[in-house]
Amino acid sequence: MTVFELLGIKQGDAIKVDDPWSDSGPRFVVPLSISKNGISIRTVDTRYGDIRYVKANWDLYATDDEVIQLKDLPYIKQKLEEWEEFKLNGKVAHERAKTILKQEDIEREYSTLDEILTTINMTDIRVALTGTLPIPRADAKSLLESHGAIVMGSVGKQTSFLFMGNTGRHEITSKMKKAHDLGVKIITL
Repeated sequence: MTVFELLGIKQGDAIKVDDPWSDSGPRFVVPLSISKNGISIRTVDTRYGDIRYVKANWDLYATDDEVIQLKDLPYIKQKLEEWEEFKLNGKVAHERAKTILKQEDIEREYSTLDEILTTINMTDIRVALTGTLPIPRADAKSLLESHGAIVMGSVGKQTSFLFMGNTGRHEITSKMKKAHDLGVKIITL
C-alpha cells in the first residue's frame, strides 16, 4: 500500500495535520511515504521544509473538516497492533534504553531531489531555489525545468514551492521569510 492509497490523495497533494502534543497548531504537509514500520507517515512540513513523521495520534483533517487520527485508518491500526505485539517481546524496550539521544544530537532529515521529482508533478509549477543545494544550482534548475517546472529567481504570490538547500542549522533566508509570509510551501533538499 502506498501513502497515496492510504490517504486517498494524489501525489503532491498537501494534507492538513495537527500534533496534539504541540501547541504550534495545524500545518500542511506533503506526504512522501508510509514509514518503514508502517505506523507513521513520512512527510515534508511545508512551513519549514523539514521532514516530519506524522504519528498515529496526530489529527488528520479531511476535506469536509472531519478530524480523524492516523491510528483510526485500518492499515495503520493493523501495523500498530503488530508493533505492540513486537514490543511485548521486550526487544524494543531493551534496545531503546541503551540508545537514549538528546534532540539536538539528531540530524535533520531532508528530501532528495529524486524523491521530490517522482512524488510531485512539476508541470507548470512555479518554484524558487535558496541555500546551498546538494547539486550545483544550474544543474538543479535544469533538472526541475526538464520536469516541467518554471524556476523563478525570487519567491512571489504564484510560487508553489521553495526548494531550500543547506542554510545552516536554523538560519532563515530572505526567500524563506517571504515564503512564510506568502504561504509558499518549503521543501528542504
